[in-house]
Amino acid sequence: MTTILDPELDKQLIARLKELPKVVRDAIESADIAQKLRELANTHKLHVDQWQKLENEVMLALLGFQPVEELPQNIKKEIGVTDETAAALAADISRVVFEPIRQELERELEHPEAKTEEVSGVETARSQILQDATPADPGAPPPAPPLPPPLPVQPATPPAPPQTEKAVRGPASGAYKSGEPSATRKDIHDDPYREPPA
Repeated sequence: MTTILDPELDKQLIARLKELPKVVRDAIESADIAQKLRELANTHKLHVDQWQKLENEVMLALLGFQPVEELPQNIKKEIGVTDETAAALAADISRVVFEPIRQELERELEHPEAKTEEVSGVETARSQILQDATPADPGAPPPAPPLPPPLPVQPATPPAPPQTEKAVRGPASGAYKSGEPSATRKDIHDDPYREPPA
């Protein structure tokens, strides 16, 4: 939840948050609502400042400071959008924010018309594996992982014998004379550093 600059309002928000049921608190504190509101802002082409105001309006409605029935009017007034856009935003917010919270509350309170939580096959397998992996005695230390078998010793290639003879230098060029500058040489046919002029 974003912090408000007014410290008194901030205290009221924190106090109200503590009064809410755990399901609503978890929903407000999770990043899911902010992510869903961002997607709605992108869908309805809202600017960043409009998106932040939209998030504030939704949070005020979630915390009970503003009635949910007035959400379309508050969106229109605070964000500055048309009646149609405000109504569409309110309907989308109801669908992606309020409806999941309502369903979770109904499940928690064991309401007769509560919808069962939709769990994918992956989530079911994950929870089953985690249940199987947890030890029966929570105080017992987890079992040590089995030691890997020792690696077999493989024969290595023996090192090469040390060099006993020195490197042999090739014969010097016949055109090379000690102390003579290379620019004055007439014969350059076997000088690798000089090319004949074109």
